[in-house]
Amino acid sequence: MGKKCSFFGVLNLALGLALTNCPAQAQYAAQGGQSLQGGVRTLDRSDPQDRPSMRINLGSPARGFFDNGAVFQGSAHMERIGPEVFRGWLTDNHPTFALSSQTIDPGLIVDVAGRWDHADKTLTKFGINYSHVKTGDITPELLAGARVLIINCAGEVKRDRLQCIRDFVQRGGYLLTTDWALNNMLEQTFPGYVDWNRGVNNKSVYAATYVRPDAVLARGCVRSAPWKMDAGAHLIRIIRPDLVHVLVASPELANEERNHAGVLACIFPFGKGYVLHMVGHFDNNAAIAVGNFLPDPAPQIRISLRQALAANFIVAGVTAEAIPLK
Repeated sequence: MGKKCSFFGVLNLALGLALTNCPAQAQYAAQGGQSLQGGVRTLDRSDPQDRPSMRINLGSPARGFFDNGAVFQGSAHMERIGPEVFRGWLTDNHPTFALSSQTIDPGLIVDVAGRWDHADKTLTKFGINYSHVKTGDITPELLAGARVLIINCAGEVKRDRLQCIRDFVQRGGYLLTTDWALNNMLEQTFPGYVDWNRGVNNKSVYAATYVRPDAVLARGCVRSAPWKMDAGAHLIRIIRPDLVHVLVASPELANEERNHAGVLACIFPFGKGYVLHMVGHFDNNAAIAVGNFLPDPAPQIRISLRQALAANFIVAGVTAEAIPLK
């Protein structure tokens, strides 16, 4: 497949091909892994003849969604974006939630410390209360009262903690993972959905396109924007395109990687819950660690697209709002 193929054509083709027909649990066991259980007897929960459409949705159904064109035409730039901007975005797009976000039970949002991503910094900018724990603190008791779980890059969670994470999502939890958590915990916890395609990014900022805006996750987002990645970000292979929904992709990244998909953010349902993974961080991820510098502010909204998307997912989890995926 030549690099001159259109991004949207490539994306539709890549997302329309199932890369495996093997049951995910059996496939993972054959690779030497011990299959996780937890209320879901099989990961293949859909009729392969009745797959949700993966065509690009060019509508703008979300309140506050800015449709500024299919491909980002501007240039990325570093800008100081203070907490008041984050707080303003939250108030504009989630006014009811914002009224109580600073006083909600911190146990509703569990942020698991990572080496490279620091979601706690961004949650603080938004003015959202949360609890911050280490990977060794993840227990069924901790997650019993949680609604949102954030696994920061690098996502180095020991295997004996993965079962309770799987159970958390199965019973209705919202799991957000970033970057290296893809291969360090996500593909072991939910085998057969996505994995690392062994590719990494060639540069730090890519033009991103919100290919699947919906009424929940696209709220207060933009169609196209820059998207900052850390060095050596782990790129996504979609194993089950009938179950995994691509939200944000990059034409530039699609031209570089071998599977030509360019996926930056994707989501899949599991049991009663959802898993959202981003090839990127939730924190500012700026080269300058202090001073509220943001390397990829999005047009119109000023915070980054990746941060707006993740924040919408977190609010949906806390408020138990269903995410329309079909």
